[in-house]
Amino acid sequence: MAEVPSMWRTELWHPLSVHLPVALLTVAGLLALVTPTLGRYVGGKGLKFSYSLLLWLGLATFWVAFYTGQMAYSIEVRRICDPGVLKEHLRWAYIAGAIFSSAAVFDLAQVLLKRRLHLILLGASYLCSFVGAFSLGYLGHLGAKLVYQQGAAVHQPSDDCAEFE
Repeated sequence: MAEVPSMWRTELWHPLSVHLPVALLTVAGLLALVTPTLGRYVGGKGLKFSYSLLLWLGLATFWVAFYTGQMAYSIEVRRICDPGVLKEHLRWAYIAGAIFSSAAVFDLAQVLLKRRLHLILLGASYLCSFVGAFSLGYLGHLGAKLVYQQGAAVHQPSDDCAEFE
């Protein structure tokens, strides 16, 4: 009789850790769009603080999810039919990480350089977060493709992967 696999397998740590940063960074990207326009009318300082909090928490949890994804990569690359999708997912994870890390650096710089370049750095941080939200969306699309089409979790393709030829 086959034994039920453990819930705490290494390749399952990534799906457990990935959804929180996606939510935090997506909302940060939306706040980056809303804060410059509505911030003048509705609690601008509160919106800026919320943006910074979501950005930094999202970035910290993003890199945890990235690390767990690296651990899952070596296991999953042998099981899926098209490793190119997995490589593209990894590439977009690097891109999204770089964009959101840049947003965090700009956010920190605008706090440290209060008088000089404050608005330019804040705008750069907002722009990076907004663009980062789109890169995160594509990254999530590739992750879903891995889960639902490539056999990383839900869909189990045929042994010869004939449906991908």
